[in-house]
Amino acid sequence: MTWRFIDTDMTDGYYSAALFESIAKYIGSGEVDDTILFWRAKTPAVYLGYHQYVEDEIHEDYCAANGIQVVRRVLGGGCGYCDEDQILFSIIASEGGGTVPTDIQGAYSRILNGLINTLMMLGFDGKLEPTRNAVYSMGRKISGNAQGRFEGAVLVNGSFLLDFSFEEMDRVLKNPTKNLAEGVELARDGMITLSELLGGAGYDIDHVKGALKCGFEDALGVEARRSVLTDSEIELAQRLSEKHRSRDWIYRMDDKRRRRRARER
Repeated sequence: MTWRFIDTDMTDGYYSAALFESIAKYIGSGEVDDTILFWRAKTPAVYLGYHQYVEDEIHEDYCAANGIQVVRRVLGGGCGYCDEDQILFSIIASEGGGTVPTDIQGAYSRILNGLINTLMMLGFDGKLEPTRNAVYSMGRKISGNAQGRFEGAVLVNGSFLLDFSFEEMDRVLKNPTKNLAEGVELARDGMITLSELLGGAGYDIDHVKGALKCGFEDALGVEARRSVLTDSEIELAQRLSEKHRSRDWIYRMDDKRRRRRARER
């Protein structure tokens, strides 16, 4: 089976969220092939789960003062701080198409095996941690993930940590250990990066991307051919990015809670 592989590399956070939403709509309608999408955060960003509250998760004043984008995904899951030192990915498939299991945990298991394959290719161990839908290496988290289903498509998004600024994450997130193993008091004790696995040695990002692509192909049993976005996908993503940049979208859950509390008074 043939999929598309698209790598937009350095991409604006709001546009990236609009982009995987746009691709999902066209995959769900059967107009484009299932897709493996890679990108990196052009501007540091916090990706917030669809149902989360900004004020509960993020130090808003710090983000505003330091140009850190707050991006609400159309997917569930927790929030994560991202910058150019992670490869971010979205695996987008037609729901019920046969490649990605229809149940949530089955979809995670199939797709996240791609990360385990990647780690093995790079010479390291990898293990799926199903409670948090994460991938661990040497007992520490190297990939966090989220899933969503809409418009006839299933999406699994995640990150692969090349390097990481734990100090910046501590300044951005109110509870940086929330999505880590129980008992972890400092994020750096519960997370690991490729740079650390390599003992500080450098890495070739194109080689790592190639291994990640191959890992997903093996896990899914597909061949992903390098491709480009259609004009329709780009046009829709550009329109959707205005929604993702808007205060109404970013604070949609916070505003709902404020209105609910006002009614209850």
